[in-house]
Amino acid sequence: MPRIAVTPVLIGLNVAVFGLMLAGGVDPMAPTVDNLIQWGANYGPKTTNGEWWRMFTAMFLHIGILHLLFNMVALWNVGGLMERVLGTTGFVVLYLLAGLLGSVASVAWNPFVVSAGASGAIFGVYGSLLAFLVRHRGMTSQASLAALRSNTLAFVGFNLLYGFVQEGIDMAAHLGGLAGGFLCGFVLTQPRIQASHTRRHMYSTLVGLLGLLLLGAVALRLPHVEDVEATLQHFVSLNTTTLATFKQAIARLQQGQFTTTAAQQQAEAELVRILEQDVLPPWRAQRETLLRLQSLRRLPHRQQQLVSALVEYMTARQEGWELLQEGLRNHDPRALKSANEKQRQADQVLGQRSPVGKK
Repeated sequence: MPRIAVTPVLIGLNVAVFGLMLAGGVDPMAPTVDNLIQWGANYGPKTTNGEWWRMFTAMFLHIGILHLLFNMVALWNVGGLMERVLGTTGFVVLYLLAGLLGSVASVAWNPFVVSAGASGAIFGVYGSLLAFLVRHRGMTSQASLAALRSNTLAFVGFNLLYGFVQEGIDMAAHLGGLAGGFLCGFVLTQPRIQASHTRRHMYSTLVGLLGLLLLGAVALRLPHVEDVEATLQHFVSLNTTTLATFKQAIARLQQGQFTTTAAQQQAEAELVRILEQDVLPPWRAQRETLLRLQSLRRLPHRQQQLVSALVEYMTARQEGWELLQEGLRNHDPRALKSANEKQRQADQVLGQRSPVGKK
């Protein structure tokens, strides 16, 4: 192809999306996690629970202007060449399938990473160049072959090495895009297909459709991931309402003027009923949810600490309420004293870690 059209359009789309983010008040150097998720970043708890479109939109988001600049320079350096090799349709197919495979790999490897950027797709373009060099090594001049091979291996090698030693790099997306690009490039650069423009267009379209079906099938088989942030926010709401219910019941008991022992026992029985029916059931259910989160692998360290603190807090609070029930039913002062100690322990855990409401 004498001219290219797709590469400039892709660069323009990435720049335009970044411009819209800036217009929306996003920090140009360091967007927050919430900003990225709001704009469509790939995040397992949301992606695997119905927001599959994030695997596509994440390909056009970038985590700061330096991230955008580096990716767009890399895309410009190799995109035009591979667009000429594959044609317009083939290049679009390559870019999208490689980027989507990178998104799938990211969620499969670590679903709690917020992933964004065109890196997976760009690694795919370099992967297709590697496939082209392998398939056509006998049809290219040795000087051109050596230059292309050196440049490609330098880019891929440096970025893979940098990704392994630098924290915060989504290596799963890079490797997934690289593998997807190599496969697409190997399939789409067959000499007999390249010889005919019409045949190349039809073949590329077929490869794109089959690739999308395959990726869709793989994505739908990914396990659903618990939304940690939503669970923590639910805890905040539950903690507020449950403590309010308990404190109101305690206040009524303490303010009551009991003229007979039977009246006092009736009030205590009402408190036991409130604990049994209104307080403990939702509390136990929420604690079980947090215990499941605590057992998840690859949960980010900050969230792991937060979940562990909340489990400790909820356990102490629950044990205190259960001891209070026992003490009221059996008129056991030792159980009542232990219940108060558990409640103080729960307050200390919450005060030391201050986990509630932080993101």
